Amino acid sequence: MNKILKVTPNDDYTLLVEFEHGNQIIFNMREIIKTMPFSSLKDLSRFKDIRLEEKAICWPEPVPDKKSIMPLRLTVDNMLFTIRG
Repeated sequence: MNKILKVTPNDDYTLLVEFEHGNQIIFNMREIIKTMPFSSLKDLSRFKDIRLEEKAICWPEPVPDKKSIMPLRLTVDNMLFTIRG
């Protein structure tokens, strides 16, 4: 369950994440977007503006053409760590 094939962001700040071999999870981001690194994702249109990498979900820089210190990335490991609590 490593490679992410598709991610669908939902209006309730959850992500439907589809992995290789047919595995799927609904990942709830409502608490995560309350934290400093992800707080810019409170804007629903920004939350839905995702880019997919093989093992990560990424969001563009909050300010166009300006690199941030910590790019917004959510990896498979981040999701599993959060789910396991």
